[in-house]
Amino acid sequence: MKPLQLTMQAFGPYASREVIDFRELENRTMFVISGKTGAGKTTIFDGISYAIYGKASGEDRNPVDLRSQFAKEEELTEVELLFTLRGETYRIWRSPQQEKKKARGEGFTTMNARSELYRLGGDGDELLAANVREVDEKIRSMIQLDANQFRQILMIPQGEFRKLLTSDSKDKEIILQRLFHTELYRAVQEQLKEEADLLKNRVSSSVEDRTRELLNIRFVDNESMRELLLSDPLKDQAIMELLPAHIDSLNESKGKIEVELVGIQEKRDALQRELAEAKSLDEQFNLKETLLQKKGELEGGKPRIEQLEREIKLANYAALLVQQDDYCKKLNKKLKAEEDILQQLTDAKKQIDARLVKAKAYFEEEAKRQEERDQVARYVLELEGMEKQVQSIDDLQRNTAKLKQEQDQFHYNVHTTKKQADGVREGIKEREAELEREDELFKEIHGVEETIREKKEKQDLLEELSSLFQKEEALLNSVRALRRDEASNDARLSDARSTFLYLEDKRNSAHADRLAALLETNQPCPVCGSLHHPEPATGQSELPSESELEAAREAKEALEEVKGRLSIEIGREEGRLQGIQDQCRDRSERLKERMGPFERDEIQVKSQENREEIKNLSLKLNHLKSREERVRVLKEEVKHQRVKLEELQKVILDAENQLENAKSAYVTSHAKLVEITSSIPENLRSPDAFRTELSKAKKQKEELQRAHELAQEAFNKLQNEEQIKQGQIADKQQLLTSLQEEMKEERQHFKDMLDKQGFKDYGAYIEAKRNEEQILHLIDQVRKHGEEMRSVHDRLSDLMKHLDGRERPDLESLNQSLILCTEEWKTANQELNRIQTDISQNEGIFHRVNDINEGIKELEAQYLTVGHLAEIARGQNTNRITFERYVLASFLEDILLVANDRLRKMTSGRYELIRKNDRSKGNVQSGLELLVFDQFTGQERHVKTLSGGESFKASLALALGLADIVQQHAGGVSLETMFIDEGFGTLDPESLDHAIEALMDIQSSGRLVGIISHVPELKERIDARLEVISSQNGSHTEFRISG
Repeated sequence: MKPLQLTMQAFGPYASREVIDFRELENRTMFVISGKTGAGKTTIFDGISYAIYGKASGEDRNPVDLRSQFAKEEELTEVELLFTLRGETYRIWRSPQQEKKKARGEGFTTMNARSELYRLGGDGDELLAANVREVDEKIRSMIQLDANQFRQILMIPQGEFRKLLTSDSKDKEIILQRLFHTELYRAVQEQLKEEADLLKNRVSSSVEDRTRELLNIRFVDNESMRELLLSDPLKDQAIMELLPAHIDSLNESKGKIEVELVGIQEKRDALQRELAEAKSLDEQFNLKETLLQKKGELEGGKPRIEQLEREIKLANYAALLVQQDDYCKKLNKKLKAEEDILQQLTDAKKQIDARLVKAKAYFEEEAKRQEERDQVARYVLELEGMEKQVQSIDDLQRNTAKLKQEQDQFHYNVHTTKKQADGVREGIKEREAELEREDELFKEIHGVEETIREKKEKQDLLEELSSLFQKEEALLNSVRALRRDEASNDARLSDARSTFLYLEDKRNSAHADRLAALLETNQPCPVCGSLHHPEPATGQSELPSESELEAAREAKEALEEVKGRLSIEIGREEGRLQGIQDQCRDRSERLKERMGPFERDEIQVKSQENREEIKNLSLKLNHLKSREERVRVLKEEVKHQRVKLEELQKVILDAENQLENAKSAYVTSHAKLVEITSSIPENLRSPDAFRTELSKAKKQKEELQRAHELAQEAFNKLQNEEQIKQGQIADKQQLLTSLQEEMKEERQHFKDMLDKQGFKDYGAYIEAKRNEEQILHLIDQVRKHGEEMRSVHDRLSDLMKHLDGRERPDLESLNQSLILCTEEWKTANQELNRIQTDISQNEGIFHRVNDINEGIKELEAQYLTVGHLAEIARGQNTNRITFERYVLASFLEDILLVANDRLRKMTSGRYELIRKNDRSKGNVQSGLELLVFDQFTGQERHVKTLSGGESFKASLALALGLADIVQQHAGGVSLETMFIDEGFGTLDPESLDHAIEALMDIQSSGRLVGIISHVPELKERIDARLEVISSQNGSHTEFRISG
């Protein structure tokens, strides 16, 4: 990535639009950025970093706070960068979240952050991304560096330069991970760990499964198996050896019970057959009694059946008359309905006749009003002819009044605006006079701000050093306490070891005494086989118990474990102490450079004094800032007032012209109004009065016409209705005569049929009448009674023959015998089922446990390999280095190889950076820390011990080497630019020459190098300079190229 042009607006100290065109450097690849402190040199780096990543170049700068305090309210903060990357030209634009003055009304509105990215080409600009998220994603894929990597390699801001050099292994690992993308190697570590953990968990799970299976073994009446299953820990091997014999014993018991069950089942079957036959005979005796009872009930119901038969006969006779009876009723109903309709028609005709007389009289009266209707129609036509003129009167009256009002308003405006302009002129004079009195304010503010910044940096160092001293004291106390614990534990461990050795010796002596007592002359020794025993042991040593010996061994081992743990803790605490002490020395050196020599116990006093100075300066600055704000407000007010005065003068001129035009328009409109009103009656000149009169006339015309039409329609309609009703009445009268004759004939026919069927009157017919469902129900009752009588008689006859000479059986006795036999069978069957379940479950457990044991063997074999690899890859090895860190160490060696070429030149061959290979104390992982080899002393030491100037040279060499190696290994990363913002002021003339030469060497690669520096030698050696010039209204830049 190479910048071509940076444009900043209302950004930092740059109040308006500032354009920095790096193409003015032409073929030059190195330039110095110079200017006063606070002028805005670092803001140039901020602008480039913000344009690309939406972040400032330093971690302590927030994009939201980068808006210029010098900018006008209406100017928005925005940054645009034109740059090249891999032969393509791009333009990126960003605007942070900010407050914008409302277009209408008072106050401000918040604008969200925005961003756009374009690719420039001959056919126009191509939009690649249109919002912040899309631009961020696109930039990451194009540049392949994030903001932190960009600061470490391409743009090194204040406070960041020494981070890579002095950081510990963990911090370097994070930096190098980002640069060389070693996620794959870390993934290998994690994958191996996951596979090892999975295998370990699978073994544990299999052991748990085996234990669960074994605990499910059924062991009734097997005391040996019971004891093994209740043991802790579980003796799985012994259980598996005993289980087959236990299963064989269960199978033998099963065979005995099966033989016993066969005999019980045969006896039970015989009892069940006998009981079934007895139940069948008992049921037949019960049925005989039921049938005898039923026969008596049926014979008692014969009179009722005879009555039902008579009802059926009469109902059948009545059924022959039902149809004729229903037809007569239907005719009578229809005759009454037609008579009702005829009466309704007659009443309706009478009403129509009365209305027809009235309608005829009304129609004749309306016909006589024709002359009145014609007169009203002529008056409406006359009014419609005046309508346009009346409307124009109203418009002319309003227009004339409006023109008069405008004339008066323009006259008032001219007077008021002239008075306003005089007031604005007086305000400008007063503010300009006040501004002259505050001319030196900005210089004083810049001086106080610079002093506060320096003292805050000093305060940060004082507070950090004070905190480090406290941590150092705490760690010293911790190490001393651990050392005391270690000494105490060593004394106890020595006693425990002596006690254990004493008991072991005592046990061996006791064994020797007992063996000597068993020796016989000319018999071989059981130990050495010798037949001669010249000096057998003669003591009577007491044999210590195994519990005493085991307790002594456990006490010794516990103290040895404590010793190991204390040793690790001491190593870890001493490592932390060494790191804190290194930081104390580094911060002390930096503080001495700022305030001279000091004693350790002076830190708190000097810190308090410095805080008081900062507080007093801040109060002074706040006071100056309040005056500064007043100056800014005054300038804005003068500017706004001048603009306002110009606007007022234009308003006065426009108002005077408008006043003349308004006077002329008013005279013309008034003359035309007088001309038109003379031709219109006075009572109709008002539009409202005219519209009322016209509406009234039209309404009267419509009412007259409508009344005539309604009268005619009503008369014609009633004439038609009267004729229709007359015809309907005649038709109904004819129909009634026909129905009356038919009714008379049908009634006579029904009386003849009553006589024929033997009914004495209509009441007897009604009493005998039944519907079809009722008749069928009566017939069914008679039929069912006859069938039931026959069935009972036949069944009773057969049953009496079958039971002749037989007695009722004793069911209770038979049932009791079967119950006892069944209980005996159930007991034996339950025992058989239990044994079969035990056999099935135990056999299944035996096979499953064998399968589990085979699986455990396979998993343990796999874990031997995978677990070992996982431990090595995760740094659990001799050197405490992980697989990923091993790869990163290789990259670091490549970086050091290139960096040392430059460092040797800058230090005249004295220093060389090397990677620390020694294992760190405790469990701390190592492999990426740096040491410096000093050719003068022939010894290695930590890079933190370098002085400020030496540290800068080492950091510069490392940064340049890092850039070279990253570009070699990361093919997609383009490193065509480097910006540096610190450090050259700490170098002596010779070291400065060497550093400049190192930077000059990289120009051959075409890389653009920009340096922020106040060092005069740099400005002399480098012919291109970007000068940042500050003023009371903000800063601006310009390239100055010599030669």
